[in-house]
Amino acid sequence: MLRQEADKQTFRKEQFSFTRYYYEGRVTRQRFTTPALDELHDTQVHNQYREKYQFMFPEQLVRMRERYGLTAARMALLLDFGPNQYGNYEAGEVPSASNAKILRLANDPTTFLGIVRDKREELRPTEYEKLRRHIDALLDAQTPRRVAGLAVAPTFSVAEPDPDQYTGYVVPSPEKFAELVLYFFGHLDNLFKVKLLKLLFYCDFQHYRLFGRAITGQRYRAIQHGPVPQEYGQRLQEMVQQDLLQASFHSSLVQSSDGSPVLVHKATRAARLEVFTDTERQVIQQVFHRLGRKTRVELENLSHTERAWQENNAQHGRISYQAYAFDLQSLPLGQ
Repeated sequence: MLRQEADKQTFRKEQFSFTRYYYEGRVTRQRFTTPALDELHDTQVHNQYREKYQFMFPEQLVRMRERYGLTAARMALLLDFGPNQYGNYEAGEVPSASNAKILRLANDPTTFLGIVRDKREELRPTEYEKLRRHIDALLDAQTPRRVAGLAVAPTFSVAEPDPDQYTGYVVPSPEKFAELVLYFFGHLDNLFKVKLLKLLFYCDFQHYRLFGRAITGQRYRAIQHGPVPQEYGQRLQEMVQQDLLQASFHSSLVQSSDGSPVLVHKATRAARLEVFTDTERQVIQQVFHRLGRKTRVELENLSHTERAWQENNAQHGRISYQAYAFDLQSLPLGQ
């Protein structure tokens, strides 16, 4: 039987609170864990450590390397790391404080260009020139421009917020948000906003509960009708502008609060499930099968049983994944 309890773990001479999972024998009452559960325990602690000291997360390191068009081995060479060290960091190893500082500095293209110039003698001439031109293009893309006297926003920027406890320790993904919305619109009839937003909440928080990472990285708040993504209105409007959703007013339904027509959405295509990982698809399916057929009122009432909503509703507060995901009442502990 899978059980859970609050625990603490020391990492680099500091204690961090986390939720421990363990199996307990029905007869012997002996406890044991699995490598996957041990990894989840470590992930919780490492997430908190990275957030506290502003270390870049593995996902960010992958994005940085791909932005520069380099392999992990070449990044390690340029940053004076061991041959496999950058790849290990991408895989989840927590860097030392000194290496974490180097990684943060390298994320800035101007600083990274200086690093590349210092390493010129260790690169092939064609490799150096290609990389230099590539970084110059990045720098040019993040420079504001004026066209016909009007300011034009940069096409590229490295200034994105770091993952934290309110994003489920992932970089928010508009793509995954959109595909998840399309999935539920494509599989459920008469789906309206209140129910949709609860399904998104359960997908994100259940995945964090099981794997230590959110799916979409949306920040959630507790409001009257339950937890909702903080920027859901903007995200849905962007999907309408991108022709992923069609929006129209319902012919007969009106808002109970002010009598205004109810805005309804319809997907214009099927969701591309390939953007999700295997575990993300598993959790999405679990939420759909267990909660998808419930009515809006049933799902809203279920969300009101969650401590995530109860302790944050009065102030419309943000909901921490780490503080609340492990207390979900409406979904089972396992997959």
